Amino acid sequence: MKKLFALVLAIAMIMTCSLAMADRLADIQAAGKLVVATSPDWPPYEYIDDEGNIVGTDILMIQWMAEQLGVELEIQPMAFDACLAAVGQGAVDMVVAGLTYDAERTNAMELTGIYWNEGDQGLLVRKGEGAAYNTAEAFDGKTVAAQNGTNQQIMVEEQLTGATLELITKIPDGVNMVKNGRVDALAIPKTVYDSVLAENDDLEIAEFAFDFEGGNYIASVKGEDALTAKIQELIDQINAEGLYQKWVDETLLAK
Repeated sequence: MKKLFALVLAIAMIMTCSLAMADRLADIQAAGKLVVATSPDWPPYEYIDDEGNIVGTDILMIQWMAEQLGVELEIQPMAFDACLAAVGQGAVDMVVAGLTYDAERTNAMELTGIYWNEGDQGLLVRKGEGAAYNTAEAFDGKTVAAQNGTNQQIMVEEQLTGATLELITKIPDGVNMVKNGRVDALAIPKTVYDSVLAENDDLEIAEFAFDFEGGNYIASVKGEDALTAKIQELIDQINAEGLYQKWVDETLLAK
């Protein structure tokens, strides 16, 4: 009986050690699938085309990453704040959604280095009003929309202290709110507002621009060092070969 108990205990210890040694990168490769959350309302990074497909520069990037890993790609579309919750809970392998750096986010997820610098951060306003919004104080008493959980929300809170913040779930909602006068402006990065302006000639960008330095990051599951290191290795290759600019060009030409 003692020998049997010892054998069972040894097997249990081996199984425990095996589970402890398992990592998410190995699980992804074993399953043959990479699960990525994104918020497809952020053109040209990720958006839904006329055929209902999720497309964009970030999508081309994660498709390329999945190919490098030799696995299939599963995209799970959801609101931006839901993306952050999903990776924080380990429900997805990573989040790619124009994500900017926030030190508090590192408590719940891993953040890679920058894979793309999205450029200036501005405010979308109605046509003819851009010149009037030439300082931060010009937004005092105005309502400014920003997507919930994004760096744009933080910039409105910190740099437009006299404005009222209106949180939105999707960028197209914010664009429509500016157009119909429900809000006075929408905080948005240059790469995105260039795309919006190309399709909305009744809008323009305010002369005031946010003070911002940074770029886009990928979030992965907290503590999954092997996965994060592999993602970073791929990002280093993207940066070294200028691949993201190619994906930007490809996406903009296709629009």
